[in-house]
Amino acid sequence: MPGARRKAGARFFCGPCGVRGFFSSEAGEQSPRYYGWIVVGVTFLTMAIGGSIVGTFSVFYVAFLDEFGWSRADTALGFSASMVTFAFSAGLIGALIDRFGPRRVIPFGVAVLGGGLLLMSTVSSLGTLYLYYGVVVAVGITLIGFVPTSAVVSRWFVRRRATAMGIALSGRSCGGLVMIPLTAFLIGVFGWRSAYLLLAAGVTVVLLPLTATLHRDPPALPEERSPAGEEGGWTLRQALGDAAFWLLFLAGIFGGLSFSIVGLHQIAHMVDVGIGKLTAASLIGSLAVLRTLGGVTGGWVGDRVGRLGAFLAASAASLAGVFLLMNASAERWPLVYLYVLLYGLGEGARGTAFVSLKADIFPGRSFGRILGFSQVGAGLASAVGPWLAGYIFDVLGSYRLAFWLVAVVKVLSMVTVAGALLRARGRLRMEERVRKGPAPLRRAWP
Repeated sequence: MPGARRKAGARFFCGPCGVRGFFSSEAGEQSPRYYGWIVVGVTFLTMAIGGSIVGTFSVFYVAFLDEFGWSRADTALGFSASMVTFAFSAGLIGALIDRFGPRRVIPFGVAVLGGGLLLMSTVSSLGTLYLYYGVVVAVGITLIGFVPTSAVVSRWFVRRRATAMGIALSGRSCGGLVMIPLTAFLIGVFGWRSAYLLLAAGVTVVLLPLTATLHRDPPALPEERSPAGEEGGWTLRQALGDAAFWLLFLAGIFGGLSFSIVGLHQIAHMVDVGIGKLTAASLIGSLAVLRTLGGVTGGWVGDRVGRLGAFLAASAASLAGVFLLMNASAERWPLVYLYVLLYGLGEGARGTAFVSLKADIFPGRSFGRILGFSQVGAGLASAVGPWLAGYIFDVLGSYRLAFWLVAVVKVLSMVTVAGALLRARGRLRMEERVRKGPAPLRRAWP
């Protein structure tokens, strides 16, 4: 194994001159010279510039309504289609990352995303919207987004995995702070078709050379053994046969349902209860900042006090935020600010801890495909959640029942994640592994 790490490390000196003479895979994770931190930086920028394209749909959504006069439900199906595409392509894309590595897959994803954005400038019907955004753009984002980022970063880090993951995944929230208002500006000045052309050019020109030049195949890590002790760690078949995988799969469904309901309907609810539109929009911008802070801070805490403890605490904060949002009104306006604080920090930390726990339980070279298949339920739930909450509002004239549903599934996600770790703890004989030396699951428990 040391020989494998030296061989991998030697390859990392073939990059640009500024990287070549300083960074190495041989340096420890706590060293600023560790090449894994370059990977974290590249994935952060990729998520910030390319991954945040997801958030711009809400801006283009208004432009589509104005130009074509489509119904809101029909137009929103374009976004729902993208969630379905993510759900069914994530496993395959995870397998591609495992097989070919980030240096081939992620630049290809940048090219697909750029092509999809170029096609979006030609949209003329609902059919083309569903095809170009719901399929092409969605595949491009999935090729560079959550699954590849999580798989690559998890292979570079063990002891500081949650910290590194928190930084990398926070790129989407940080990027949204710039990309969403930038998109609104481009549409206002040049029109939505030209805005898509400019985004296509910007994403391709910036990210294609960056990802093709600086990504490297991850080194072999000491934790990469399967339950049978084989080199390479868990396989997808082994994971699918383990109860912990399906408990995490359920937790993903619960998380996707709750996050999508709140994410799409929070502004509408605030306006319904008397909060001004401008105030509501400003608060959601602040929430994105807090999600970023929560993701980074939650990762740091998870590496030190245990990933499960961090996940449960973050989920509890997020749950408290939902109750605050449910009871907010123009007279009780401070509750909205408390909601933004608790929900933003909680959701950011919860997401980082959740994916880090998956990597702890199923480490190895096949983690990309394992993670991708575990996200199928979350993607489908994210497509159904917004529609379900809208239906509840149409029938009852209030989001209250929808938010109660969010509260229930949040509790269920906490229970299923804890159950998955209990299962993993028994299976891997935690006490014996801790006595033998560093083990990823030791960091999952306080």
